[in-house]
Amino acid sequence: MQRIGIRGRARVAPTALVTACGSGHSEKGVTMTPSPRRRLLPSTLLCATLVLAVSVLWSPAVAAEAPALEPGPVVNPAAPPPEVEAIFQRTWARMDRPVTEGRVNRTWIWGPGNAVTDIVEIYGDAPSGERHVRYFDKTRMEDNSWRAEQPWDVTNGLLAQELVTGVVQLGDDAFSDPREPANVVVAGDPDSPGPTYATFAKLLNEPPHPIDQPIIHTITPEGVVGTDPSLAAQNVWTAALYDTRSPVHSVPNVFWEFMTGTGLIYEDGQYVIGPYFENPIYATGYPLTEPYWTQVNVRGVPTLVLVQVFERRVLTYTPSNPDGWKVEAGNVGQHYYMWRYGQQP
Repeated sequence: MQRIGIRGRARVAPTALVTACGSGHSEKGVTMTPSPRRRLLPSTLLCATLVLAVSVLWSPAVAAEAPALEPGPVVNPAAPPPEVEAIFQRTWARMDRPVTEGRVNRTWIWGPGNAVTDIVEIYGDAPSGERHVRYFDKTRMEDNSWRAEQPWDVTNGLLAQELVTGVVQLGDDAFSDPREPANVVVAGDPDSPGPTYATFAKLLNEPPHPIDQPIIHTITPEGVVGTDPSLAAQNVWTAALYDTRSPVHSVPNVFWEFMTGTGLIYEDGQYVIGPYFENPIYATGYPLTEPYWTQVNVRGVPTLVLVQVFERRVLTYTPSNPDGWKVEAGNVGQHYYMWRYGQQP
């Protein structure tokens, strides 16, 4: 049995494959060490119908097998067929329909349903070597229905990882030649001073912050890491460690509570109270970096923000934001589309 570590109490997860819900990216369970300060238990989901090949490590040897991708125009803009449209709509509605209708006050997970870009992208393991995808402000939906059932029939791209590494996944085991990581600020106004994806590419192997301790670590726009003891007053601490992978990275309480949270969702044609995500890895992927405090401009105003880069998303915590919007998902979908295709979605 694969055990999910909980200090003071243990949960047991099934041994069947738990998919990480990305571009051919899979994991056998998730082992995490939450802080004893709060028992924040992750939800897990058995996905017995989906067996995906485990992606090989990002490496120059593998990357060289696929062509280089340079920014350029979209080759295959296309609306998805009705059956794919239906699963895209279902996936979007779960979290973002309540936001659209004003029933809840919280961040977008995908983005407004009328602000999307539909294209067909190369993916070597999909039928005919292509798949329908939908870009939102926050991320990308991918049609995975040719090999999986709900909810894994729609996957959530590893966009933040690609922006940081400069390597684009083109199939389960196929990757592009490396490009320069994106020199785009991860949070705040587009022209704001602040750390970029390229900045965080230099911090992937930093050790985790101490468990159950206040997060006082900072990063400058130039990528200089430091500490500021006064930030302990923000009451943000390290709540969990993802310790099944190397390097190990921590997750702060504010992000962990969001990733494992419960609230109003739209499911099976009705509004219910349920988990935000079937699995926290579906939402964000694994953390790629540690969380850092930084200052960015938000609508032109210098603002203190906690930033962490995960495989699939960038999460931010802004203490000055109203409730429901303190934790937000960054505009990774916008950033990635511009980086890969050289134009706005």
